[in-house]
Amino acid sequence: MQGNQQRRLFQKADLVAVLQLTEPKVQWLIDTNQIRSILLCGEERFDSREIDRLIATYQQVSERKHPLVQ
Repeated sequence: MQGNQQRRLFQKADLVAVLQLTEPKVQWLIDTNQIRSILLCGEERFDSREIDRLIATYQQVSERKHPLVQ
């Protein structure tokens, strides 16, 4: 989902598939503001850029915890 791909909007159910996480874990990410939603005509949607940001953040944390040994 990274790079020059076009912005997409997801429903919460889509995030479960995209992130390959359970619904409670996705809800926890939302509740802890790790993924921010937008309201579009009163419906909650999630910008693909938010998902990219979340993945990049977790990747940075993982790289700090487990640096590559060269």
